[in-house]
Amino acid sequence: MLVKLMNQPMDYAWGSIDLIPDYFGVAATGKPMAEIWFGTHDGSPTEVVGSNKSLHATLLEQGKSGRLPFLLKILAAGAPLSIQAHPNPAQAVEGFARENAAGIPITAANRNYKDDLAKPELIVSLTERFDALVGFSSPALIKEKFAELQEVSTSSNLSEVLSRWIKWLDEQGGVRKVFLDALTSADCDEAFISDLIDSAEQCPALVDLVVHLAEHHGKDRGIATALLMNHMSLNRGEGVFVPAGMPHAYLSGLGVEVMLASDNVLRGGLTPKHIDVEELTKVLVFESTDPQLVRTKTLAVGFEKFDLPTPEFDFYRASVSSTNLLADLNLPGDAIVLCTEGSVALSNSQEERQVLNNGEAAFMAGDARSFSLAGNGSVFIAVSSK
Repeated sequence: MLVKLMNQPMDYAWGSIDLIPDYFGVAATGKPMAEIWFGTHDGSPTEVVGSNKSLHATLLEQGKSGRLPFLLKILAAGAPLSIQAHPNPAQAVEGFARENAAGIPITAANRNYKDDLAKPELIVSLTERFDALVGFSSPALIKEKFAELQEVSTSSNLSEVLSRWIKWLDEQGGVRKVFLDALTSADCDEAFISDLIDSAEQCPALVDLVVHLAEHHGKDRGIATALLMNHMSLNRGEGVFVPAGMPHAYLSGLGVEVMLASDNVLRGGLTPKHIDVEELTKVLVFESTDPQLVRTKTLAVGFEKFDLPTPEFDFYRASVSSTNLLADLNLPGDAIVLCTEGSVALSNSQEERQVLNNGEAAFMAGDARSFSLAGNGSVFIAVSSK
């Protein structure tokens, strides 16, 4: 089975009005266009073009299990997303069962676990720049930021809190203490955040990030917790992997995201939504990280595989042109192919064929032994390894 897919964009408030229309050449809706999902997750059912049926229902009719282990998304951040983390497999199973037993509806605002799966994820930038906060910085780097703020501060409350935090960062578990204090302490109120913003405006290394966060989230406590994290800028085509327990927030840009098919999110700031500090603390891994770009391995000219620690699925990028087609590529499992540039003809060993234009996606069943790509453009391919 080789069929085209379609879905409607999610209009989350942080989405961009123009990133998806401008890049993919689709009509703007006048509303934020945040994410477009391709997969079998019930959070936003993907439809098979021309069938009036979801991909999940179609797979069930074909005698398959109906669920893909991965979820492929287009993500457009017009404003910073919430600071968040995702559970590991054991935490997801336990948390989902616990909230079910407590009778918390799946759609409830205070629901933390919407399914029983972990959500490790990869984001690859489609724009020339994609900004993100990824992982906790080292205590030494965090102390440098706080010292810089303290040097220009005219607020006694800000200076006192920063002194406390700097002292804690010299202790075991210091990052955890500061993170929790920023989210829960009465000292870290709107006046404190306002003073922090004023001081950051005088700090060349901090002003762009803090002002960007404040423009979209006002005097949110997440501005303080953001200073505990690594600020990354991805160039076009570069990607970063976020494992379970790592705090992160996507700040701006357009990207392709692939993950296990889960919607479990524990938030920690930069959001008006529910924040369960106790549960978030269980999920977070309070370790300093130096996030690295995900490596790729070239398998053929124009065909590369992302190096991911995800046994459930593999992820590839392919580019074809008039002088380079990719023929008889191995297909180990069910796949979703997303075109992100030009026009690409996709065919398989069962003599099925679909032409994908920029922004279009297709499902390709793994019962075909191989597939080929031709045309002039680029695609991303998520393939189930089960």
